[in-house]
Amino acid sequence: MRQLLLKKGFQPKSWKSAFTLSDLLITLLVVGTIASLLISNIVSSIEESRNMAALRKIQSSLAQVTQLVINDNMSPLYWDLKDYDYESAAKAYTYYKPYFKVLRECSNEPGCWKYPTKYLSGKVYLTDVEPYQYMFTLTDGMNVLVNVFSEQIIREEFGVNVDAPSVVFIVDVNGDRRPNQVGSDIFAFVLRGETILPAGHDSSYNCNTAALGLACTARVIRDNYQISYY
Repeated sequence: MRQLLLKKGFQPKSWKSAFTLSDLLITLLVVGTIASLLISNIVSSIEESRNMAALRKIQSSLAQVTQLVINDNMSPLYWDLKDYDYESAAKAYTYYKPYFKVLRECSNEPGCWKYPTKYLSGKVYLTDVEPYQYMFTLTDGMNVLVNVFSEQIIREEFGVNVDAPSVVFIVDVNGDRRPNQVGSDIFAFVLRGETILPAGHDSSYNCNTAALGLACTARVIRDNYQISYY
């Protein structure tokens, strides 16, 4: 009788197939993985939006402060800067710092920058404080590194055409938080003459995931404050 009923397509409830425990676990694993990816993407998007807002802020602040520095001191054209020079970096740091709301002042000592710092390619950029780097942390959490580089380095690595050693500001817009990576949460600005320019203003050839990323600032700004090179 049972065989006859089965041939006719009849199945009692007790004979119907049901999810096994392994099926349920696999389903939960898939759902959990999808949820994790969605949450990760949402968090990344929120963090990037915050970083872009901070980038806008520091860009504006550096431009305004530069004019105050010039008004109260002298034109950078007369600062007599030398690249990788302790006194030159100290001079720029001394001129700029009073116009910012500073939370931590580290000069050229540890405490205001997160190491290791990575290039966009993932290779290590900075591992420790160097004597000619001056740093401070703003009240909004941004870390600012002030240095003086040669015209060759600024042209080749920072993508701004200058004809003399100039001040470079490297800013970690989300402070000590990760990824501490150039072109992701770290952006550079160059003082050319009496004007602050985003790194990559004249050339952004090294703004790619296989390169340094030091010239990505101008590209991000041109792309309406969006990171599009990943």
